Amino acid sequence: MLNAHPRRWFVWAAILSLAIDQIAKVLAYGMLEEHVPVRVLGDFVRLIRTANPRGLFGMHYGPKFIYFVLPLIGIALVIYFAIRTRDRWLLTAYGIVMGGAIGNLIDRARLGSVIDFIDMGIGRVRWYTFNPADAFVVIGIVMLVGKELLWRKKKEPVQAPAVAAESDEGAGSDAPSTPES
Repeated sequence: MLNAHPRRWFVWAAILSLAIDQIAKVLAYGMLEEHVPVRVLGDFVRLIRTANPRGLFGMHYGPKFIYFVLPLIGIALVIYFAIRTRDRWLLTAYGIVMGGAIGNLIDRARLGSVIDFIDMGIGRVRWYTFNPADAFVVIGIVMLVGKELLWRKKKEPVQAPAVAAESDEGAGSDAPSTPES
């Protein structure tokens, strides 16, 4: 089914990442109390539901409409690049990024903020709380950068045309004459 057309990799990756994100957020919203941590792997990985009205890593970008405009620009760019390739790896990466971007955009449109609930760190040293959509965007970008850096086809160096070796016979017969002093 996925072999019929390479762009299906893009569509399926986007659908799958979006579905995982939205199902996980519905479960987190329904099962976790806001700001009450639940240990998963000791103190290293915890689940803690928070509402993030700001952008990536809690940064403030400006007026509220910017939080809709930036993801829409990102989605448009992902689609632009995805339709220009047939590479399954790239299409999968673009699809994963697309699913994550749409997942967070759905949260913003529906709730006015993004549901974050995955908390990682050691003791008081914690990473920013995130969600599967954030993880999918990062994974997709790592896949794109990895493809570019690790699997890029090496360009063949341009070789100068071979110069025909002159034979001893007639050597210099075609050479321009120089005036003798």
